Amino acid sequence: MVSKKEVDKFVKSQESIHLYSKMQKALTDVLLKFPNKDFYKVTKNLQIISVQEGIIGQGMVFPNPKGKFKIISIVYIPKIPLNVLRFIIAHELGHIHQGRHKIVKGEDNWALERYANKMTKEWGFPPTKNIWDWITKYMKMFNLNFPKDFPKN
Repeated sequence: MVSKKEVDKFVKSQESIHLYSKMQKALTDVLLKFPNKDFYKVTKNLQIISVQEGIIGQGMVFPNPKGKFKIISIVYIPKIPLNVLRFIIAHELGHIHQGRHKIVKGEDNWALERYANKMTKEWGFPPTKNIWDWITKYMKMFNLNFPKDFPKN
């Protein structure tokens, strides 16, 4: 497993979450569960972009990294339960772990989502009914719904 010192160093490097202690805690909790190889794979050249709910946009400038440039964008919701935030962070890092964000020929529409959910389980943050219920209720405030065939497990 990755060391607390390495995780803290990475979390501190994420400038867009410096004001959000709950986001920092959830990210730390998730990353501490990662084996070293997964930690280094997902954090290399990664910048997390998080804006607080109600903020319309955020611009940030990053140095030109070597290799793929990885970005996660997460709207920070102050009242989000910590277990939901941990799952969302782990799920998005699951996409980063896969190394791509587009479906390849022959895959079904939800292959990427199933892979990300599989990684959340491996890292100790599995999707639960409680988590999906909270996310679904939140999305409904914006008249958004998951497609009926969206994989929630």
